[in-house]
Amino acid sequence: MARALDIVGDRWTLVIVQELMKRTSRYGELVHRLPGISTTVLADRLRKLESAGLVERQVRAVGSGVAYAITEKGLGLADSLEALRRWGVNYLADPSADGAACHAYDVHYVEGIDALRDGEFGLVVDGRPSTLRFAGGHLEHSPGEPAEPALTVSTSGAFMDRWAAGSSSWDDGLDSGEVALAGRLDRWNDWLAATGYLLAYSPDEERSR
Repeated sequence: MARALDIVGDRWTLVIVQELMKRTSRYGELVHRLPGISTTVLADRLRKLESAGLVERQVRAVGSGVAYAITEKGLGLADSLEALRRWGVNYLADPSADGAACHAYDVHYVEGIDALRDGEFGLVVDGRPSTLRFAGGHLEHSPGEPAEPALTVSTSGAFMDRWAAGSSSWDDGLDSGEVALAGRLDRWNDWLAATGYLLAYSPDEERSR
């Protein structure tokens, strides 16, 4: 365990690995997808991952720069990352589970997020409500019911576990009835963007149920 953490235990390292499992990315793309990471830290983590054989650099066409790709050794972390997501989703569903009053997230990695108007949303998991306040590309998650939510999403811990494992999507939950919406159904796309689920947001693309 200690030897493994020598390689992947630094802050941001596993997040970078997970991001590269999704797609091969250039340095600037990683900076955009990981708001809050400093360029110094990102360069250091990539260098260490490359030295350990988890990541490799790929030279693109002239003028396209260098891209970073996950290696077979890096892909060996897939099961561990899934287990961590499933373990951590309980803390995502309950923002006070670690004793904090609330948690804040920068979701500027969602393309077009600045076009999303500020608002308040709700999330209820196994009957436990929490409030999602979105403003200026940032999301604050706190326990308790929102005062005036535009849209509230209700689901179960069992669904959240499968969602964290990557075996179910929010649309799968809607189709199966495990995810229920209350309020402005035309704000569903906004809820997905505010919570960072979408890769890109456009106010003209409405997904109502």
